[in-house]
This record gives sequence, structure tokens and C-alpha cells, in this order.
Amino acid sequence: MKWFSRSARIGLASLALGTVGAPRLTADLADDIAQVSVEAAGGARAHAALYSFRAEGVTSVGEAEVEFILYAARPRGVRIETLGEKTSLVRAYDGVHAPWKKDDPAKPPRRLGRQEEREFMLEADFDQPLFDCKARKISLDYGGECTVDGRPCLKLLATVRFTEVMTLYIDCESHLLIRRDREEQRDGKTVVLETHYSDFKKVAGVRLPRRIRTLSDGRLLHETRIKDYDANPDLPADFFSPPVANWPLD
Repeated sequence: MKWFSRSARIGLASLALGTVGAPRLTADLADDIAQVSVEAAGGARAHAALYSFRAEGVTSVGEAEVEFILYAARPRGVRIETLGEKTSLVRAYDGVHAPWKKDDPAKPPRRLGRQEEREFMLEADFDQPLFDCKARKISLDYGGECTVDGRPCLKLLATVRFTEVMTLYIDCESHLLIRRDREEQRDGKTVVLETHYSDFKKVAGVRLPRRIRTLSDGRLLHETRIKDYDANPDLPADFFSPPVANWPLD
């Protein structure tokens, strides 16, 4: 079924909002939009076949730039090696134990700070939120039409594992996920973090962003540019795990 026919269904479902069947209609419509977006990003088969990657890039915070190597693997393995002039920092999470960091080879690993740990775990999902969402306990609802940077988009409301709520923005032209919003507590206040995705490149058939910007209240917090991706690298079984025994669970 082509997109224009789905667009017609979107319009009809929008008119139906507020009726008795609205919850079911909005959920069904959201699932349709998610399927279209996953296909535009490479399709379910390509997503399933890409189970890990290695990425090199640079993160800019203000005028400062930090080079890094990122490893990620399904379902929630992530390891970031930050490269400095005199030392390096490793932060990792295996999806089971609490995240850990190590910046001195002669010293044992340490836990991240509370806020940093929470953010690290929230960002650990390997797959984008629209892929295989039901199996991953992500429920979707249609949130209407909007614009992002002047581009027409469809908005989806996603609830992850019954707790975390995100707003997802699907570009009507490319059908790709180009922005994700989530609320966060900072200094006793609720702020909305906007993560914008652009400059997509196919990696083993899956379109992955090479530019990622995070904003809050319209202010750029940091920007990441990926120089290169390496699909499905060979990684040791314990690559993301804490390098000590009896590390606490998450």
C-alpha cells in the first residue's frame, strides 16, 4: 500500500478522534506509521540483521570537541571510549549490571553519577523505538500533525516499558524518524530534551543518522557527528560487562 493511501487513512483517523473507538484507532494508525518508517529506514529484515556497530565521531559542547569510539549491540549494550590527549575514559553498560566507567588502568571501575547513570541507561537501546516495538514493550499512539524545522511531520507518542514516555516525529517526505523528545528532571525542574537526527547513511541496509543534536528550551546542549560506521564487528562476549566481579545490578 502506497503512502498516499495511508495519508488518507491518517486524515480519516484524525476526524474520528474523540469517538468511542478513538484509542484503538489512534493505536492502529500509529502502528501503520511505524511500519512505514521502519521500511523507509531499511526494513525489518535489515534491522534484524544489524545487531551491533562500531562508530567513530566527534561530540561538540560549546567550543570544545571530544573524539570518541562508540560500540553498541542489541539489545542494550553500549560502550563509549572518549579519547583525550593524556588519558581516555571508558563508560559502558551491558543491560544487566549498573553502568560503569574507568579512566585509570591501575584503578578499579567506578559507577556513574546518578543523573549520568540514568541518562546512559535510557540511551542504551540499540534499536530505534519504532522497530519491533511491541516485542520491546513500546506502545504507540498517534499524536497528530506538526512541523519540525519547517518540515511537515507526523507525531507519535511512545511509552517504553510502561514508564518512559517519548514523543517521536516522523518526516512526511522521507518517512524517517528525525526527532525524539523526552522529559527529564534537572535541578528540580522538568525540562524537555529534544534529540534531532539528520544526515542519514545506510549501514548494512539500515539508515542511521550521522548528525545528532540535543537541545533544551531551544538551546543546543551538544552535537555529535559520526564519521564512520562499521556494521556487526566481532566483539568479545564480555565486552560491555564490568571488568570486576560482583558488580551491582541495574
